[in-house]
Amino acid sequence: METSCHHMQRMPAPWTLRAESYLLFLKLSSLPEGLYDPLKSAWTDESLGSFTGGLGAIMIVRYTSTPVGPYDELMLIPGNFSVPRPSTGPPQIPKKALRIARIYVSQRATMYNGRLNWNIPKHLARFEFSAPVTGEGASPPEKLTVKVFAPGTVEGDSTAPFFACRLTPWRWVPPVPVNMKYVPLKMVHVQPPIPEPAGHRRAVQAELDDGVEIDPYDVSAKNEVAVAAGTDRWCSFDIGGKVVRARGCWVEMLRSETRGEEEGMHFPQELKPWSVGGWMEDAILDIGKPLEWRL
Repeated sequence: METSCHHMQRMPAPWTLRAESYLLFLKLSSLPEGLYDPLKSAWTDESLGSFTGGLGAIMIVRYTSTPVGPYDELMLIPGNFSVPRPSTGPPQIPKKALRIARIYVSQRATMYNGRLNWNIPKHLARFEFSAPVTGEGASPPEKLTVKVFAPGTVEGDSTAPFFACRLTPWRWVPPVPVNMKYVPLKMVHVQPPIPEPAGHRRAVQAELDDGVEIDPYDVSAKNEVAVAAGTDRWCSFDIGGKVVRARGCWVEMLRSETRGEEEGMHFPQELKPWSVGGWMEDAILDIGKPLEWRL
């Protein structure tokens, strides 16, 4: 729940964002082990919605402009879930919708606001990309390697990423503009309430008492609890927008030779996206105000 006093700037919905993003498509018959982090293990309770399948995705986003500044993001959307409905509530509540099950970001401000605005269960992580975002009029790189590491790691410390992939954008086919309004896939998401972690309020007060401004891009684990706000209501929201240049790409998952329990704690390790994905340059995304209710 939102604390009455917090050092982090509050930026309510709606948000308009600019980004380059990559879609790795999934079609799951069942939910993978380690889908949720331990704090959100309650989300496995089918009273909070059962998995109904459909098209899912792993989505990597490099936001260049947002209300809280640029940041990177990795999210896992397994597919659709049924939505429990209160006996009395907003009639617009969908019967089923997408759910963001796991999500990591490279900045504290978006973690705090994303949780409070839309129940998006963001955590911190460190990102590495082998090439910069594609500029207007420029060609994409021949290949792009993406690696995501647990918070508190630093480049060169030999820690294996918990997620890694190599993307090869299609260069022989020209990119095309896409208006998400005309895409035949519903982008409505419904998110259950997020449990507040133990020590959250103490961590907020400690940062306030300390009086030292923390770099919002400091993703060390100790700086996560204070921005891990919890909520007590359900949220439904839609994502719209347009992509200036969209193309396909080949997808290759990169497995760590030293993969162990640590990687599995942060992200399901046996996911097998399709070999064909989506590569979207200069996307403008709109995330609306949520529809809220309580069961």
